[in-house]
Amino acid sequence: ALDEARKAGQAPAELDEDGREINPHMPQYIIQAPWYLNQSKPTLKHQRARQEAQKTSINEWYPRGVFKAETVTKYRKGACENCGAMTHQTKECCERPRKVGAKFSGQDIRPDEIVKEIHLDYDAKRDRWNGYNADMYMEVVQEYEMLEELKEKTANENEQEGGVQNINDEFKDKPFDNDAPIPNKDPRIKTTIRNLRIREDVAKYLL
Repeated sequence: ALDEARKAGQAPAELDEDGREINPHMPQYIIQAPWYLNQSKPTLKHQRARQEAQKTSINEWYPRGVFKAETVTKYRKGACENCGAMTHQTKECCERPRKVGAKFSGQDIRPDEIVKEIHLDYDAKRDRWNGYNADMYMEVVQEYEMLEELKEKTANENEQEGGVQNINDEFKDKPFDNDAPIPNKDPRIKTTIRNLRIREDVAKYLL
């Protein structure tokens, strides 16, 4: 009777936990919350989007190689047996294995790394370049620049010596041998490739 009066507009609508009115024409399977939410009162909170935790910006990433300012001089229980840091275990240690670990020597105990908890959102989890530092690519650029300078220096030295000798003059008067290795076109490359047998020739084991 009360539900019919609410549907007819003769009685005020039912209120949920937040004080909002519930449409009386909604079916019960929408109003009733699932059993595992333990909600005895009628509510529509389970139908609304949950407020997710604040996500980290897509530009933030874990700090690399940053340590805490405090210095430790004594080994602490539960720390890494190799370097003495508390932020990782022995099997996760990235330092060179010591002959005598910090647990037994008590010397050169490394400071703790700064561990930052980052909650990535949907886009940041699927970003291929997330956490990439563009300054690291400068090492590759410098390496290629050094190679280019070395190539130019070598080319200038060859020009001063009188140029590159023509490879055709070397084999002009020599008889051709199918089994002889033929050098590459570039005389500066020392590797050679073997000449393949012509298919019309008879194989040596058949002669």
